[in-house]
Amino acid sequence: MLQIEIQHLEQRHYPDIARIYQQAIDAGNITLATKTSTWEEWDKDHLPAMRFVAIENNVVIGWVALSPVLQRTGYQGVTELSIYIDQHHQGKGLGKILMQHIIDRSEKAGIWTIMSFIFPENEKSIALHLKFGFRLLGTQHQVAQLKGIWMDNCILERRSTLI
Repeated sequence: MLQIEIQHLEQRHYPDIARIYQQAIDAGNITLATKTSTWEEWDKDHLPAMRFVAIENNVVIGWVALSPVLQRTGYQGVTELSIYIDQHHQGKGLGKILMQHIIDRSEKAGIWTIMSFIFPENEKSIALHLKFGFRLLGTQHQVAQLKGIWMDNCILERRSTLI
């Protein structure tokens, strides 16, 4: 059983956040990013109250955060989910713990929609999302390129059951 602590993600955690994100970049089928961002760029893109780390033995082993989807009035409660687990800690249930945590916190904060954009090849991530009430809205075909290869993108959405 995992003995982890969920903490609010702070700047001091960013080297581990970047390390875990780099693992996803290196995997080649998880994100369109080709390099990690600076703390300042990352901090600007993610909602301050909606970012958390999972820590085991004083080491960050996973993280979850929400970003605004649009800045227009009326969309304040619509967010995009980022959830990443250290490659050495996958398959242990950490994704479920972080997913439940961000859903609980987001609903308390008045967020009514969480969206995710996932490559179809990332079947484990899609399965995790479906377990937590996300529904597949559709697939964007050849919507973006990654290293010269056209990629499809599944769009998933979870509407709050409380808001």
